[in-house]
Parts: sequence; structure tokens; C-alpha cells
Amino acid sequence: MKKILIFSTLAAFTLLTACRKSDNPNIPELARVPVPSLTKDASAPGTIIVSQLSSFVGKVNVDVFFKSDVLPKKMDLVVIKNGDITNVKVLKTDITTYPSSVSFTGPQLLTLFGSVQTCDYFDVGVNITSQSGNLYEAFPSVGNSYGAGVAGQFGGVKTFLTYSTKVEYFPEVYSGTFTVVSDEFEDFAVGSDVELTQISPTKFSFTQPAVKNPLPIIVTVNPETLAISIPKQKIGDWFLWQPAYTNPNVATVPSNVKNKVSPCDETLTISFNYTVDQGGFGEYVLVLKKK
Repeated sequence: MKKILIFSTLAAFTLLTACRKSDNPNIPELARVPVPSLTKDASAPGTIIVSQLSSFVGKVNVDVFFKSDVLPKKMDLVVIKNGDITNVKVLKTDITTYPSSVSFTGPQLLTLFGSVQTCDYFDVGVNITSQSGNLYEAFPSVGNSYGAGVAGQFGGVKTFLTYSTKVEYFPEVYSGTFTVVSDEFEDFAVGSDVELTQISPTKFSFTQPAVKNPLPIIVTVNPETLAISIPKQKIGDWFLWQPAYTNPNVATVPSNVKNKVSPCDETLTISFNYTVDQGGFGEYVLVLKKK
């Protein structure tokens, strides 16, 4: 093992002595890339509310991380939508003072990308032009302008910022035809359709298919938390698969985090607590997805 180590050392020494700059004058000088430091201005919102897009103003503090480095010739603030690096848009050009506070607006994003919807997100970074004229892109098609792991190496420096949209509840999404993704109770056939009927901005209903004389199951959504709640309610006269089980009821357990709507996926998950006159069955999860 010692011989291998010695030979490896000698080989490395030979390689190093053979690769001196004087031996190969064509080796290019390595330029130091200015490392940007981006932060969200605490005086402005860090999340986009789509229903209030017209009044959204984001503020980015643009700076250089190493103050002693040669400053860039300029920086341009750029943005991409939903991680698409093939569609980079410019928010602000010719930033030459560091630090600088740069604003961008919701209408500006709408103009640049054509639409801004719930569950979209935007990454904001800077294209850097060095004093020598070299361009270092925030979102290059290949590689990383700043080198891999720069954020970790320098204590969490931010080379780009993410502005996500607040996930909002839109009642119109939870109306119409949904498909059964799964049903632990096995009364809703996987792949079958379930019709959701909007009752109010925060309530919708649907029926259980395996009961006699089905009654609407009324679901209430908390638009702030997206949580679903169903107070105990009768859903029919008896189960078709067992008429002896009379007056079936369902309810949700408030503490169960599975009871929620997921607008980004257009799904809803309900953990039903099934009971009948004769006793209870426990909780079973139903998952539906917009068709």
C-alpha cells in the first residue's frame, strides 16, 4: 500500500511540474466571477397573492457579497417562471450601485409572462457583466455561473430569490366532475366520477354512491387553511351492500390533517368517520381529483 502511495505522489509531482504556466503559455487566466448577494426587502411582501396581483410590489436588495472584489460593470435583474430557464425575462437593466433596492410589480410579471396563476412561482436573479465585458447569467442553459455550492460555501449567500404565489381557495375549482383516485372504504369505485355541487363560496356537496336514498354530504372549506370539515350528518337510509346497517353517517375529525383541498393539484382528501345505528367503522380516506 505504501508503494502505491509513493508512486501516486511521484506521478502527481510529475504532472504538476509538467503543467507550469511557463510550459504552456496558452493556458487562459482564470477570472473571478463577482458573487451577488440578493435579499428580499423586509418592507415589501415576499409572497404573491394572485387575487391582489395589481397591487403587488416586490423589492429586491441587490448587492455584491465580497466587498473587496472588483465590482461588476453592471447587473441586470431577471426572472423566470416555474423554473423554466429557457424563458428568462428582464425586470431591470443597468444596476451599477451596490447595494440597490430594485422594485418589480405584479402587472409587470403579467406583461412579461402573459398569466400569473395560483401555484406559479418566480425565481429572480441577476445577470452580471464584468468589467472586462464577460456575461455571467443568473439562469444559464448549462452549468452554474457562480460554481456549484457557492451558497453553502459562503454562509447562505442568495444568488436568486423565489417568489411563490399564495395558494388560495377558488370555489369554482371545487365544482363539477371529479374522478375517484382512491377510497379506503371501497364504496367509491376508483376511476368513477363524482359530481361536486357548489352551495356557497365555502361549501360544496356530493353524494355517497353505495347507500339507499343518498343525501348530500355537505363539505365546508376554510379558505385560509384549506382544511375540510364535515359535521356528523346522515348520508342515506342504509348501505346497499348491507341493509342491516341503517342510518349511515359521516363526519371528519377536526385534528386530522388529511382533510384538505389542494388547489395546485385540484384534489381533495377527506378522512371519513363512518357510523351506523349498529356501531362505527372508523376512519377511511377518500381522494378525488378534478377531471
